[in-house]
Amino acid sequence: MKVGVPNSFCYAGMENFFIRVIPEVLEDSQIVFSGKTTKEMVEYGLKNGCDELCIPAKIFIGHVEYLIRKKNVDVLFLPRLVSVLPGTYSCPKIIGIPDIIKTNYCGVELIVPEINLRKKRKIMSEKSMKNEQLFDFPMAKIAKTKNIIVLAHSYVIFDEFLNKGILETIKSAGYNPIYPAYYRFNSFYISSDLPKGFFWSSARDIYNYFEWAVNNTQIDGVVYLMTFGCGIDSVLQELIMRKCNKVGLPYLCITVDEHCADVGIQTRIEAYLDMIEWRSKDEKNYLSTHG
Repeated sequence: MKVGVPNSFCYAGMENFFIRVIPEVLEDSQIVFSGKTTKEMVEYGLKNGCDELCIPAKIFIGHVEYLIRKKNVDVLFLPRLVSVLPGTYSCPKIIGIPDIIKTNYCGVELIVPEINLRKKRKIMSEKSMKNEQLFDFPMAKIAKTKNIIVLAHSYVIFDEFLNKGILETIKSAGYNPIYPAYYRFNSFYISSDLPKGFFWSSARDIYNYFEWAVNNTQIDGVVYLMTFGCGIDSVLQELIMRKCNKVGLPYLCITVDEHCADVGIQTRIEAYLDMIEWRSKDEKNYLSTHG
């Protein structure tokens, strides 16, 4: 049986988890991943997704369409990620994504187990969950100087279509991009400057990493990649922008959507880094690096 897994959106970075768990719950299964996001998948997603969805969710639908059309999978494995971090919930679109797929593809069989750490409900044995990570993203290496924080959901940072090549653009300008990776950070650092913790696990991850990096590393600037239609980003980027203004950190917010042209975004990044460079050489000749 061919089991399709779209490794996009909330399931990005979970490949090793699926390889370990799916054989436990489905015997004689062959796992088929959708692979990297392509223009074809983006077009599928835009065609089949509704307007209210964020762009990562639309692209996710494109991955599902690709698996059904091109890979002829027998079943889709889509765990419902209600809570993947104790004390928090996932984004509502992530919790409901199996239902969205079920509505769009009525004739396709779905397997939708639930992962809910608030209720300690798990889909696999205690042995396979013990000391294991759900997500497996590479951590960024922090340099002594010239670090630029790139803040976004991990499924944006590690999707070559959504990140628009920003990490490479920063590297080619001589700076070191650093970024949060889901659920690697929360166990040893809790943000201290907010009156209460975030309701959403991804927001907590991003903000905790930002605050830790500002307080413990040499940071030259902050770039926030906000995805079009994301409710969490709309709140989080405002908080981070205010904090950057308060501590005097150059800040740039870029909204990414389905448009494929990268040139305009790369130009904005290059101009932003140029202003950081100029201001570092002559602080009195103040050039604004917020926008």
